[in-house]
Amino acid sequence: MPFSDIVAVSGLLLTLTTFLFNLAWPKLTEAMAQDEYQSGLQARKRSREKVIGTLLGCALPLTCAFAALFYVNLPAAVRIIQSSRLALWDFDVDHTLYVMVVVALLAFTLINARLTLKLLGKWRNLH
Repeated sequence: MPFSDIVAVSGLLLTLTTFLFNLAWPKLTEAMAQDEYQSGLQARKRSREKVIGTLLGCALPLTCAFAALFYVNLPAAVRIIQSSRLALWDFDVDHTLYVMVVVALLAFTLINARLTLKLLGKWRNLH
């Protein structure tokens, strides 16, 4: 498989998972907006269920998807960085784009991990 095809597939997978993240964003923000200090046992129970459902149904799967994509693409990116030289005007576009996709995957992995941890903390505070 030519390297440009690998870049295209990685970019497509990043686009797909980012699209899924955008679809899940309203649920994530709704779960994050749940009041941790509400009174009433039933209200707290509904909030707990909403937060854990969002955590297990949206945040955790997205974090795993981004982390898996990052992990799979990381070795090739490291090899590219190790074997390349820094050149401002004379650089390989395919390799540069591939490394940029891997950096974007890392960023989305960290963002989703942070959201997952925040939701887990919110769920624990609702007990």
